[in-house]
Amino acid sequence: MTITFLGTGAADWDWTTSPSGPRRSTCALLGSGCLIDAGPCVLHGLADAHVPPSRIRDLLVTHSHSDHLHVASIVEIARAGRRRLRVWAPPQALALLDGAAEFEPRPVLPGDAFRVSGMSAVALPANHLVAARPDEQALHYAFLGRGIRLLYALDGGWFLAKARLLLKNALKGRPLTAVVWDATCGNTFRDWRFAEHNDLRMIDAMREAMGRDGLSDEATLHVFDHIARTLWPKAPAARRRLADRFRGVLAEDGLSLDLLKRNGFDGLFGILVGGFEHQSAHAVKDKFDHIHWAGLRPSTLRAGSGRCWRHRNRG
Repeated sequence: MTITFLGTGAADWDWTTSPSGPRRSTCALLGSGCLIDAGPCVLHGLADAHVPPSRIRDLLVTHSHSDHLHVASIVEIARAGRRRLRVWAPPQALALLDGAAEFEPRPVLPGDAFRVSGMSAVALPANHLVAARPDEQALHYAFLGRGIRLLYALDGGWFLAKARLLLKNALKGRPLTAVVWDATCGNTFRDWRFAEHNDLRMIDAMREAMGRDGLSDEATLHVFDHIARTLWPKAPAARRRLADRFRGVLAEDGLSLDLLKRNGFDGLFGILVGGFEHQSAHAVKDKFDHIHWAGLRPSTLRAGSGRCWRHRNRG
C-alpha cells in the first residue's frame, strides 16, 4: 500500500499562475483509488502521477477550506468514472457539492469507521476551525489494515483528547506505522497559528508523548506536510536540514511511500523516489539514521527514478 503526496503546500502558495508549481495544494493518494482531499491542484497532481481521474473511487475530505475541497475539480474527477464517486466528508462539506448526481455522499462524524481501499478508516476530530461554517468539525483519518497503521493528521494543531482515545482504541496496543503531520508553521515558533496548525517543536512534543503513550515507537515514520511558503525557510536545502533536525521526512510533491507490513521486529518500509524537490535519494536515506539498510545502495538512485528501496528496522 502506497501513499503518494500529490500536493504538499499550505494555502499561502500562489496557484493562480502555476497550479503545478513548487508546491501544490495539499492532497494525497492512498493506493491507486482513494484521494485524501482534492484542492485546486488535484488534477495536475494526478496527471503528474500518471493516475487517470477515472481510477478514483473514494474521496475523503478533512474539511471544507478551498485548498482542500475544490468543487469544480471534484466534479471533473467524478464525471470521469463509470461509477459514482464516494465522497466521505463532514456533512457541511458535503453540502457544498449540492447533491450532484455524480457523487455518492457519505457523511462522516468523529468516531465513524468505514472501509476504503481494503482498509478500515476511522475519523478523528481535529483542532481546526472552518470560520465560514463554524459548526463543521474538521477531521483527521486513521487507516488500519494490511499490516499498516497510518495517521493522516492535517489540518489541525495539537491533538484533541477525543482523537487520542479513538486512535488508542483503534490501534489496540499496536504502534503507528507512520504519521503525516500538519507542519504548516515549520520553524516559525510561538506563532498565533498554534491554535490550529503545528510548528516542528509542537510536533516534537507530541511525538515524544505519543511514544510514551504507546501510540508510536522508534520505527514510526514521521512525515512533515502542509508546508507554508512564508513560515518555513525559503531555500529548499534549508527546509530539508530543518526536517532532518526534527527527525522527519519533508513531504514533497510526487513523493511516494510504500508502507509495507510490519511483523514484530522484522518491520519493512519502502520509499519510492518519485518527485523530491531538489532532493537526492541519498538525502532521503540520511533521514533514517536509526535504520539498517538491508544491503541496498540508495545513494545510487536518483530523484524521479521511480525505483524503490527498502529498509529494515533494528530490533
